Amino acid sequence: MTQRSVQGATCEDVGPALTVPTIAEVPDEINVLALSAGGPWGGFGIGFLNGWSQAARNGGMPRPRFDIAVGVSTGAIFVTHAFLGAEHDEEIRSQLFSLSTRGVYRRRPILASLAGDSVASTHPLRERLERVITPALLDRVADAWLQQGRRLAVIAVDMDCGKPQLLDLTAVAVQRDRPDRVSRYIDYLMASSASPVAFPPVFVDGRMLVDGALRQHIPFPSQIAALMAGRERPGQRVNLYLIVNSPRLAVPQCVTDHVLLVALRTSDVWTGERANDSLALAMTDAVRRGWTARYVTPDGDLCQPVPPSEDYFNPAFMQCQFEYGRRLALEDGSSWQVRIDTLSPFEIKPVTQRHPCAR
Repeated sequence: MTQRSVQGATCEDVGPALTVPTIAEVPDEINVLALSAGGPWGGFGIGFLNGWSQAARNGGMPRPRFDIAVGVSTGAIFVTHAFLGAEHDEEIRSQLFSLSTRGVYRRRPILASLAGDSVASTHPLRERLERVITPALLDRVADAWLQQGRRLAVIAVDMDCGKPQLLDLTAVAVQRDRPDRVSRYIDYLMASSASPVAFPPVFVDGRMLVDGALRQHIPFPSQIAALMAGRERPGQRVNLYLIVNSPRLAVPQCVTDHVLLVALRTSDVWTGERANDSLALAMTDAVRRGWTARYVTPDGDLCQPVPPSEDYFNPAFMQCQFEYGRRLALEDGSSWQVRIDTLSPFEIKPVTQRHPCAR
C-alpha cells in the first residue's frame, strides 16, 4: 500500500463548505431532526417517522417540517428522505422492506480480508443508494436551502485525525454543475455508516472516513448549532427531536467466532453504551442552550429474536422494528421523553435472561 496524499495540511473540516446564500428569512422557530446510529435497529426510526406523519389525525403531536436534519451511521442512510418530508415515507418503507444482509454487504475471502481494509464489501449498499440518490433528489435538497433556508448533514469520523467530521450534504447538493455531485453525496452517506473493520472506510480527498458512531451515537447540539450559523435571532425557539435507533443496552446474543461476526457484535456492544452516553450529553447540552429537546428510544417491547451476526440485516427483524416504531408514534404522545435524570445506565432495566449460548 502507498501513503495517501491528502488535500489540505490540517485536520480542518472536509469540504465543500456552503457559500451560496438563501433567500429565506431567518425564522422565529427552528425544528431539528437528529437520527442516530443503530444498524438493523434503524427500522425503528423509519417506522416512527412513518407513524409520526399520521399522529396528528389521532390528536398526537404533528410532524413538523425540519429546518435542519443530521444523521449518524444508519440514520445517515435515510436522513435525506426524512428531511425532505412525509411524502417520502412510503419510499423509505419500501427500501427498508426490500433490504437484506446481502443487500448491504458481502463477505470477502479470508486472504482478501487480511490484505485489505475490511472483512466485507459494501458494494451492494452503494448500488442501492445509487438507485435512490438521484440528481433530481439532490435538486430538492438544494432548493430546500436556496428557497427555505433548510440544511442537511451527516457525521463521520476522520480516522487519521481522530475527530468527528460534519459532512455538509447541502453544500454538495447546491453544486449542480459539479460532475461528481451525486457520487460525492453518496460517499458522505457511505462514510457515515462505514463500521470500522467490518466495512471499508471511504476516502474523500485522501482522508480516511469511517462510521460516525465510532465517536458519537447521535448528532450533538454543537454540530447542529454550526448548521444554524447566520440563521439565529434573539428569542428564537429551537425544537430538537432525537430519534435513537437502538436500545440503550446490548441484547444478549451467542456470537460465532468469526472475525466479521465479532466485529459486528463489537459494534452492537459499543452502540448500546455510546447511545446512552451520547444521549445524555446531547440532552444536557440542549437544555443548557435553552432548546426544547425530546427523544424517543426503542427500549420497550423489543422485537425477538435479535438477528444473529450472520444475518445482521434480517428483513423480518427490521420490519418488526418498523411496526414497533410506527405503533409508538401513533400513541398519545407519551413516547417522547424529556427527562435527563433517567439516562444513567443504572436506571435501565438490565437484561437477565438465560445465557444465549447455553444448550
